Amino acid sequence: MKQYLIKLFIFSVVIAISIGFVFSKADGRFDPFYKRFTSSKQSSLILGSSRAAQGLVPSVFNEELNKDGFYNYSFTFNTSPFGPTYLNSIKNKFNEESTNNIFIISVDPWVLVSDGLDPENALQFDESENFLGKVTSVNSNPNLSYFVNGFTDLYVKVLINNSNFLLHDDGWLEVSIKQDSLQLEKNLSSSIDNYTQKLETYQFSELRLDYLKQTILFLKPFGEVYLVRLPIHEKMKAIEYQIMPDFDARINKLSEITSVKYINLYNEDGLYQFTDGHHLTKESAMMVSEKVANFIKNIEATNSRINEDQ
Repeated sequence: MKQYLIKLFIFSVVIAISIGFVFSKADGRFDPFYKRFTSSKQSSLILGSSRAAQGLVPSVFNEELNKDGFYNYSFTFNTSPFGPTYLNSIKNKFNEESTNNIFIISVDPWVLVSDGLDPENALQFDESENFLGKVTSVNSNPNLSYFVNGFTDLYVKVLINNSNFLLHDDGWLEVSIKQDSLQLEKNLSSSIDNYTQKLETYQFSELRLDYLKQTILFLKPFGEVYLVRLPIHEKMKAIEYQIMPDFDARINKLSEITSVKYINLYNEDGLYQFTDGHHLTKESAMMVSEKVANFIKNIEATNSRINEDQ
């Protein structure tokens, strides 16, 4: 019996060491989300879907605004649409002891819709069943909760780094793909087909819009909040117009109610390149981030002059 217990103990130690070794190799190439759950609480958050995750670069904002601490806490339209799940995760990730922050919230119709039978019923919001709703801690390294509740692939893939993306320490998801015209056209066609199908099941949710408002009001006491609509390919615009033709009117009204600025780059699609029609290439992401940062810089300079004149 004693020998059995010793062998069991040794076996358990070996297993624990093996698991620890595998988890220690979890870097920004094995999974596009994991590292965001291993960093400490953050201050100036960038929020939204995968468009923001790939299209808004924290290091550019840090440099242009001469400010440290920008962090991209954006995921995907079906895991981080505005609702109770995302808001709760934001509250857990945000450092409430920080002040004078700048928050950038990327908005588009897909983070304000639901495919539930009743789009105004939060119990039918699917994201609560995804990793953002299941990971109990968003600031642990290693994050066992994510491996158990959020990671759905084989653990051995932690050791295989052959992905085309890199999740940076600041939360930016850098995606590298072939830039030849045939591949880009194929990606665009796939996106159009995919989102055209979504028109059949997704509906605008007033409740999600209200949760966007709640997110803004939660962040406002800790700094300035900016809403941003990123550009997308012209062919994707037609789809978004079908699901929410009054999107800009609603966001403009929300920005007035909450006293935040709305930076709308939606119609500047001709200036940038996309990997699939709605995600910016990494080169265009740098350009867009610089442009948004300059908008913020000008707004803050104007506000500063107004305050000095009063």
